[in-house]
Amino acid sequence: MSSDSDIPIDPDGSSGPNIPDIDLRSIFSNTLLIALVIVLIAAPVVGFLSWTPTDEGNVQVVKKWGAATGTVFEPGAHFINPISQDTVSLSTRPQSYTMSSQQGEGSKSDTDDSITVLTEDGLRVDIDITVRYRVDSGQAVKFYKNYRTLGSAEQRLIRPSIRSVLRTEAGALPVTEIYTGKGQTELKQAAQSALKKDFARDGLILEAVQIRKVNLPKQYEQAVEQKEITKQRRQQKENELEVEKLEADRKKIEANGEAEANRILSESLDQKVLTQQYIDKLDDTDTVYIPVGGDGYPQFVRNIGGSNDDSPSGSSTNSTNSSA
Repeated sequence: MSSDSDIPIDPDGSSGPNIPDIDLRSIFSNTLLIALVIVLIAAPVVGFLSWTPTDEGNVQVVKKWGAATGTVFEPGAHFINPISQDTVSLSTRPQSYTMSSQQGEGSKSDTDDSITVLTEDGLRVDIDITVRYRVDSGQAVKFYKNYRTLGSAEQRLIRPSIRSVLRTEAGALPVTEIYTGKGQTELKQAAQSALKKDFARDGLILEAVQIRKVNLPKQYEQAVEQKEITKQRRQQKENELEVEKLEADRKKIEANGEAEANRILSESLDQKVLTQQYIDKLDDTDTVYIPVGGDGYPQFVRNIGGSNDDSPSGSSTNSTNSSA
């Protein structure tokens, strides 16, 4: 046990440990310096977290404490409160959704995803279809509240709407029309009109509906093909008959023309004309054959003179040289 002599006594008569003097000014300066360093370090970080650029072809829906605020950022640079606010990016570029029977195509490429419809005449037909759409930037908040993502919209809105509309519209058409280009155009227009209203209610813009292919049952398709082949053969026969008829008409016209030409020629070539043509040709040859009558006179001379005695029984032919 220590004695009272071990306790230090201050000059003023009090006893106790020594307490160093506190420099408040130094403490304040150090605190201020540390705070400044923190601000200098935090400012770029906060600025980086606050800066939220929006790329071309996209919009951003602003959220506050996890709920959509109704503010949409268009492409460009924007700033938010990184503590309470956040953004979700949505693409406004054109999208396509395909339902096809061909493997490797469409959203379900490993299975037959075509739409089976029942036509007006009760025949089952499989239809391949592609729908092109995009998010309406002016309705991005509505779309986000309802579906959040494009994938969710495709499964909950686009896919069931396509099936429902196509089955309804195809049920009003017979298979003979759906199979033709005209029928497919009518089906496309009807489906596009109905889908456009459904999409607009949820912030989507329908750009196009494409009927890619109509797959008929094999038996019916074979019957249609056979009918088309028969039709083509009938058309070919009709074309051949038409060609033959035209050819016969041509020959008839040609024969009539030749007959008419011969008739005109026959009427124009009397004995005097023939004799004159004969005389005109004498200068074109060295040997001349002159028909001679029974009295020894050239037959054409008698004809020129008007004699009717030109019996061939009394005629003979003399050959003479025209140079003589």
